[in-house]
Amino acid sequence: MEKGWEQIVAVLGVMQSGAAYLPIDSALPAERLHYLLNDAEVSLVLTQSHLRDTLDLQDTLHCLTIDSNNLWETPNNNLEPIQSPDDLAYVIYTSGSTGTPKGVMIAHRGAVNAIATTNQHFNVTAGDRVLGLTALHHDMSVYDIFGVLGAGARSFFQMQYSSVTQFTGWS
Repeated sequence: MEKGWEQIVAVLGVMQSGAAYLPIDSALPAERLHYLLNDAEVSLVLTQSHLRDTLDLQDTLHCLTIDSNNLWETPNNNLEPIQSPDDLAYVIYTSGSTGTPKGVMIAHRGAVNAIATTNQHFNVTAGDRVLGLTALHHDMSVYDIFGVLGAGARSFFQMQYSSVTQFTGWS
Protein backbone atom coordinates (compact mmCIF):
# COMPACT_ATOMS: atom_id res chain seq x y z
CA MET A 1 0.00 0.00 0.00
CA GLU A 2 0.95 3.59 -0.33
CA LYS A 3 1.41 5.47 2.94
CA GLY A 4 -1.78 6.63 4.56
CA TRP A 5 -4.64 5.74 6.87
CA GLU A 6 -5.49 2.59 4.91
CA GLN A 7 -2.21 1.00 6.00
CA ILE A 8 -3.10 1.50 9.64
CA VAL A 9 -6.58 0.05 9.15
CA ALA A 10 -5.03 -2.95 7.38
CA VAL A 11 -2.43 -3.53 10.10
CA LEU A 12 -5.03 -3.29 12.86
CA GLY A 13 -7.36 -5.65 10.98
CA VAL A 14 -4.61 -8.22 10.44
CA MET A 15 -3.62 -8.11 14.08
CA GLN A 16 -7.26 -8.27 15.25
CA SER A 17 -7.65 -11.43 13.16
CA GLY A 18 -4.82 -13.09 15.06
CA ALA A 19 -2.42 -13.05 12.12
CA ALA A 20 0.94 -11.32 11.80
CA TYR A 21 1.54 -8.61 9.22
CA LEU A 22 4.33 -8.31 6.70
CA PRO A 23 4.62 -4.81 5.22
CA ILE A 24 6.11 -4.73 1.72
CA ASP A 25 6.93 -1.65 -0.33
CA SER A 26 4.58 -1.59 -3.33
CA ALA A 27 7.36 -0.05 -5.45
CA LEU A 28 9.61 -3.11 -5.20
CA PRO A 29 10.61 -4.86 -8.40
CA ALA A 30 8.43 -7.91 -9.14
CA GLU A 31 11.27 -10.36 -8.53
CA ARG A 32 11.91 -9.00 -5.00
CA LEU A 33 8.18 -8.83 -4.25
CA HIS A 34 7.72 -12.46 -5.29
CA TYR A 35 10.74 -13.53 -3.24
CA LEU A 36 9.41 -11.87 -0.06
CA LEU A 37 5.89 -13.25 -0.50
CA ASN A 38 7.19 -16.77 -1.15
CA ASP A 39 9.83 -16.70 1.59
CA ALA A 40 7.28 -15.55 4.18
CA GLU A 41 4.71 -18.10 2.94
CA VAL A 42 2.10 -15.37 2.48
CA SER A 43 -1.38 -16.51 1.45
CA LEU A 44 -3.36 -13.26 1.75
CA VAL A 45 -2.40 -9.81 0.48
CA LEU A 46 -4.12 -6.55 1.47
CA THR A 47 -3.58 -3.65 -0.90
CA GLN A 48 -5.31 -0.62 -2.38
CA SER A 49 -7.45 -1.04 -5.50
CA HIS A 50 -5.36 1.38 -7.57
CA LEU A 51 -2.26 -0.77 -6.91
CA ARG A 52 -3.85 -4.22 -7.32
CA ASP A 53 -3.10 -4.71 -11.02
CA THR A 54 0.36 -3.16 -10.85
CA LEU A 55 1.68 -5.65 -8.30
CA ASP A 56 1.91 -8.70 -10.59
CA LEU A 57 0.81 -11.04 -7.79
CA GLN A 58 0.87 -14.78 -8.25
CA ASP A 59 -2.46 -16.50 -8.83
CA THR A 60 -2.01 -18.59 -5.67
CA LEU A 61 -2.38 -15.50 -3.48
CA HIS A 62 -5.75 -14.30 -2.25
CA CYS A 63 -5.83 -10.51 -2.62
CA LEU A 64 -8.20 -8.10 -0.90
CA THR A 65 -8.36 -4.39 -1.61
CA ILE A 66 -8.95 -2.45 1.57
CA ASP A 67 -10.78 0.36 -0.20
CA SER A 68 -13.32 -1.85 -1.98
CA ASN A 69 -16.91 -1.99 -0.83
CA ASN A 70 -16.95 -5.77 -0.39
CA LEU A 71 -14.87 -5.54 2.81
CA TRP A 72 -17.52 -3.38 4.45
CA GLU A 73 -20.21 -5.98 3.79
CA THR A 74 -18.66 -8.48 6.21
CA PRO A 75 -19.96 -8.79 9.77
CA ASN A 76 -18.25 -6.41 12.14
CA ASN A 77 -18.29 -8.68 15.18
CA ASN A 78 -15.34 -8.12 17.44
CA LEU A 79 -13.09 -11.15 17.46
CA GLU A 80 -11.91 -12.64 20.71
CA PRO A 81 -8.16 -12.08 21.14
CA ILE A 82 -6.24 -15.27 20.43
CA GLN A 83 -2.67 -13.99 20.51
CA SER A 84 -0.29 -14.55 23.35
CA PRO A 85 2.65 -12.24 24.15
CA ASP A 86 4.99 -14.70 22.48
CA ASP A 87 3.03 -14.99 19.21
CA LEU A 88 4.31 -13.37 16.06
CA ALA A 89 3.13 -9.77 15.61
CA TYR A 90 4.93 -8.80 12.40
CA VAL A 91 7.84 -9.56 10.11
CA ILE A 92 10.15 -6.89 8.68
CA TYR A 93 12.59 -7.84 5.93
CA THR A 94 16.10 -6.43 6.06
CA SER A 95 17.59 -4.74 3.04
CA GLY A 96 19.63 -7.83 2.30
CA SER A 97 23.23 -6.71 2.76
CA THR A 98 24.29 -10.26 1.86
CA GLY A 99 22.25 -10.09 -1.32
CA THR A 100 19.25 -11.92 0.09
CA PRO A 101 16.71 -10.18 2.35
CA LYS A 102 16.10 -11.79 5.71
CA GLY A 103 12.82 -11.68 7.60
CA VAL A 104 13.06 -10.49 11.19
CA MET A 105 10.19 -11.91 13.25
CA ILE A 106 8.93 -9.79 16.14
CA ALA A 107 6.63 -11.15 18.83
CA HIS A 108 3.97 -9.06 20.54
CA ARG A 109 5.95 -9.03 23.80
CA GLY A 110 9.00 -7.39 22.19
CA ALA A 111 6.97 -4.76 20.37
CA VAL A 112 4.87 -3.91 23.42
CA ASN A 113 7.92 -3.64 25.68
CA ALA A 114 9.73 -1.32 23.23
CA ILE A 115 6.64 0.87 22.78
CA ALA A 116 5.84 1.08 26.50
CA THR A 117 9.45 1.92 27.36
CA THR A 118 9.63 4.62 24.68
CA ASN A 119 6.34 6.19 25.75
CA GLN A 120 7.36 6.13 29.39
CA HIS A 121 10.87 7.48 28.75
CA PHE A 122 9.62 10.37 26.61
CA ASN A 123 6.39 10.84 28.58
CA VAL A 124 4.18 10.48 25.50
CA THR A 125 0.56 11.15 26.43
CA ALA A 126 -2.85 11.67 24.84
CA GLY A 127 -2.04 15.37 24.54
CA ASP A 128 0.84 14.76 22.15
CA ARG A 129 0.92 15.00 18.37
CA VAL A 130 3.44 12.85 16.52
CA LEU A 131 4.67 13.20 12.96
CA GLY A 132 4.51 9.74 11.36
CA LEU A 133 7.06 9.73 8.55
CA THR A 134 8.34 6.17 8.54
CA ALA A 135 7.32 3.86 5.69
CA LEU A 136 5.39 0.83 6.91
CA HIS A 137 8.08 -1.60 5.73
CA HIS A 138 10.63 -0.06 8.14
CA ASP A 139 10.76 -1.06 11.79
CA MET A 140 10.23 2.45 13.19
CA SER A 141 6.73 2.47 11.67
CA VAL A 142 5.69 0.19 14.51
CA TYR A 143 6.14 3.08 16.92
CA ASP A 144 4.49 5.51 14.51
CA ILE A 145 1.35 3.37 14.72
CA PHE A 146 1.24 1.55 18.04
CA GLY A 147 3.26 3.92 20.19
CA VAL A 148 1.04 6.82 19.25
CA LEU A 149 -2.23 4.88 19.48
CA GLY A 150 -1.12 3.24 22.72
CA ALA A 151 -0.61 6.62 24.35
CA GLY A 152 -3.89 7.99 22.97
CA ALA A 153 -1.92 10.59 21.02
CA ARG A 154 -2.61 11.75 17.47
CA SER A 155 -0.46 11.11 14.46
CA PHE A 156 0.14 13.32 11.47
CA PHE A 157 0.96 11.15 8.44
CA GLN A 158 3.12 12.19 5.56
CA MET A 159 1.71 10.82 2.35
CA GLN A 160 3.70 9.90 -0.74
CA TYR A 161 4.96 13.45 -1.15
CA SER A 162 8.60 14.36 -0.70
CA SER A 163 7.93 17.60 1.13
CA VAL A 164 7.09 17.43 4.82
CA THR A 165 4.72 20.35 4.32
CA GLN A 166 2.20 18.25 2.39
CA PHE A 167 0.22 16.14 4.85
CA THR A 168 -3.14 14.53 5.31
CA GLY A 169 -5.17 15.70 8.26
CA TRP A 170 -4.98 14.55 11.83
CA SER A 171 -5.98 10.97 12.31
